[in-house]
Amino acid sequence: MKEIRYLSLSNNNFSGAMPWDLVQLSSLEVLELSSNSLSGEILPDLAELKHLSALRLDHNKLTGQIPFGFSNMTALSVFNVSFNNLTGSIPLNSISLNCESVKENPNLQPCHTDQSSSELERHHFGNISQGGRSPRENIQKIRSEFNQIEIASITSASVIFSVLIALIFFLVCMKKFACNAVSDHVSGRKEVVTCNSISIQLTYENVVRATGCFNLQNCIGSGGFGATYKAEVVPGVVVAVKRLSLGRFQGVQQFAAEIKTLGRVQHPNLVTLIGYHVSEAEMFLIYNYLPGGNLENFIQERSRRTVEWRMLHKIALDIACALMHLHDECVPRVLHRDIKPSNILLDKHFNAYLSDFGLARLLGTSETHATTDVAGTFGYVAPEYAMTCRVSDKADVYSYGVVVLVLLSDKKALDPSFSSFGNGFNIVTWASMLLAQGQGCEFFMARLWDSGPQHDLIEVLHLAVMCTGESPSSRPSMREVARRLKAIQPPTS
Repeated sequence: MKEIRYLSLSNNNFSGAMPWDLVQLSSLEVLELSSNSLSGEILPDLAELKHLSALRLDHNKLTGQIPFGFSNMTALSVFNVSFNNLTGSIPLNSISLNCESVKENPNLQPCHTDQSSSELERHHFGNISQGGRSPRENIQKIRSEFNQIEIASITSASVIFSVLIALIFFLVCMKKFACNAVSDHVSGRKEVVTCNSISIQLTYENVVRATGCFNLQNCIGSGGFGATYKAEVVPGVVVAVKRLSLGRFQGVQQFAAEIKTLGRVQHPNLVTLIGYHVSEAEMFLIYNYLPGGNLENFIQERSRRTVEWRMLHKIALDIACALMHLHDECVPRVLHRDIKPSNILLDKHFNAYLSDFGLARLLGTSETHATTDVAGTFGYVAPEYAMTCRVSDKADVYSYGVVVLVLLSDKKALDPSFSSFGNGFNIVTWASMLLAQGQGCEFFMARLWDSGPQHDLIEVLHLAVMCTGESPSSRPSMREVARRLKAIQPPTS
């Protein structure tokens, strides 16, 4: 892995923090992570990559400051962090900086440079006709050397490296969406198709108006598929409108085919699809609105509230039942492919609902399905899915297991504290290690372990670790997971 020189993971809709394993790629010359949904801060240790000549992090959701160490990166000639949420000063040297590379960061200090981009290139690279190369030519040269990338296989104990390997392999796959075309609802007319009726009639006009014409003030979340807006269509009737990124779907017909099928999928723990609009110019989905936010926010804020075992068990069981329905009771069955806390919504009573189901791909009758598009989020992706681009229900089981581990502990899937254990260490390997050492009690939040019941907590920990087993065949079905959770269901108060 350390010999990788060119790594491009742009336009893959990844979310979460930048994996710290990137700083281990000591030979890296080009790193492209543009146009994803990466959040958190830029890794300061990237400044230690002495050969890095091109770094593109634009069009993400990165926060914090540009690391000061970047000012000492003498090899860096192409740099772009535009369209993020960065703050503070700009510590870059004048050679690698032009104002276009940092634009659209509202809280970043104003950029001032006396040289144009072309002048900077001439200053740093000299006269191209005399043998120098422009930054663009340097990148193209490296790209041409890496049309075929051979990487040694690694075990699932290094999940992050597994994801990176799979995505490099993915670069040689052709991106496409294989959908059955239908002829319904393919015109450009501004109409809303209703899947599940509510108390009022929904029209294109009243839905868009209720979002404030998709005003950012009404935005309640964003992800790989698009942004979601709270919309009070009439007083007392609130819906959630997910405005989709048009580039995610290759045409109106395929989109309509998928959504018509998903509109028939209903379960008490699935977010209800009320309707949708589809045209060449606009695509959005209308869901029932859940006021409790998502599980990611719940986890971040739980230090400020009383968290009982009964509540956590209910959340885990609700999502297990939702996945059991998608896997075993839907025809064709539906795989989620991006199970993570932000895709689990809560109502005011902390009942849990799975969202974004089926938007990645519908699965037919075969056990596995080859895909050219690796969906998912760092830390939650099953290793075999990342390595081979083959999906099954057991990949969802793995992601579910990681969610349960995060729910029970005070750690993130890729918690910074794991760096002391070495490359590839994550919440899965940490949980497995503690169980093997007979120290399972160390895994849980202290308040949760003290309040018990401790036997049931250990039982769920074993179940979550089983869900994240290295071999897909060793993982239980979601039906089995739901059965075992029901067997230890706390008594109602």
